[in-house]
Amino acid sequence: CGLCPEKTATVPCTRGHKDDLMSLFHTHLVLPLTARERHAGLPARLRAIRNFERMTEKAQREEQQKRLQRILQHAYDTVPYHRQQFHDAGFHPSDARVDRPLPLPILRRDHLRDAGDALLSTKFKPEELRIASSSGTTNTPVTFHRDIEALRNKTALTLQLSAWAGFNPGDPVMMLWGAHRDLALQPSWRWRLYDEIIMRRVSAPSGVLNEEIMERFRARYEKHRPKVLYCYATVLAAFASHLQKHGFRHRPKILITTAEVLSDANRALIESVFGIPVHNYYGSRDIGMIGVECSGHVGTHFHPWGSYVEFDPIGDTPDGPAYRLLVTDLLNYGQPFIRYDTGDCVTLAEEPCSCGRWFPRARKILGRVGDGIVLTDGSIVPAVSVGNHISQVGQNFRAIAKMQFVQKTREHLHLRYVVKDDHPSAEKELQTICNSIDSLANQRMRWTLEKVSDIPREQSGKIRLCVS
Repeated sequence: CGLCPEKTATVPCTRGHKDDLMSLFHTHLVLPLTARERHAGLPARLRAIRNFERMTEKAQREEQQKRLQRILQHAYDTVPYHRQQFHDAGFHPSDARVDRPLPLPILRRDHLRDAGDALLSTKFKPEELRIASSSGTTNTPVTFHRDIEALRNKTALTLQLSAWAGFNPGDPVMMLWGAHRDLALQPSWRWRLYDEIIMRRVSAPSGVLNEEIMERFRARYEKHRPKVLYCYATVLAAFASHLQKHGFRHRPKILITTAEVLSDANRALIESVFGIPVHNYYGSRDIGMIGVECSGHVGTHFHPWGSYVEFDPIGDTPDGPAYRLLVTDLLNYGQPFIRYDTGDCVTLAEEPCSCGRWFPRARKILGRVGDGIVLTDGSIVPAVSVGNHISQVGQNFRAIAKMQFVQKTREHLHLRYVVKDDHPSAEKELQTICNSIDSLANQRMRWTLEKVSDIPREQSGKIRLCVS
């Protein structure tokens, strides 16, 4: 390959030196130059995370506590909402310890919606913050803010967590995706040049799943021969089932799933078809990527450089004691998330991990499970695609607080909804929901609507968006 000390031209390099060189090229030049907003200072940020990972456990815990106290002090000094919460609880940031729960109220999505600007740090001007919205898979979407440094540090952490799976910048990757906001729907030749040639990324939208679309995916997959398949969990399972039925030649080296719970059945199917283990990611739009499976593949590690997680006991499940996952974001100073209820519940892995890391570890994530919507032609719209679609149209909803789609037949959807108040926009918002799902499904559904006082959460802690 030109980088090996040996000069044997007849034996192909198996050490990955070319991949390493490509990764360095992308990390130091391509990403910082072509996407400065997200990747300015990327090499230094990655070094900081890797230096943290090389510390002893004692030093890592001490560093995490410093980072926790620092953002709590910042929230106390500059965020009106949190200052009031601290006063009411009689708690001071210097009292925070990473070996005990924070004696503060839980922050929920409703609070993000209701408190508004009182949750923003007065240290930042509006133009210094970046606005995004939640996925809408369990509730109506809410907007939130990040400072630019948080955006860049979260991006670097995502790249480092990807490196745990062996996936580095510049590696050829095919993304079986369903969040159209993350893709260029009608990409220009410049965008395709950047995405497919420079970044070596091939995106395949997966809003609706059927045999024709899966065959299209298979053709692109065989053409581009990606090293990495990076996919929604249910979409990768459907793709694996299609390949098992129709055959395939290329085999990827890395499988990554995200955005949904990876069920035991889907994991077994995927790994039996491709012959390699799956790495499952954990994160969300509001807190970013904070967890990933290591090489041991027994649970999800939560990285202490970017977050402080708490496991709040809520009861027993068939899988063992369940805990509500609460996250304090250590990176976002623009809108600090303190004891944020992710809406997910977990079971814990008690035994030490074979990888040697002490990082908090969930054996199983219980959440984000939803049925797909089955269409008249047999196609399926995955629940995660429905949620992503709703997140786009529902960012400015004022009346509809919660919703659930209950499919009665292939033509009939029953919408259960909760109204926050008697806002006059309720009827218009309901019509927007119905029209947007008709558009996503490319067929007109027969709709019935039911106003309810609440929509109960599943055992997982999530509201089930789709019930078919």
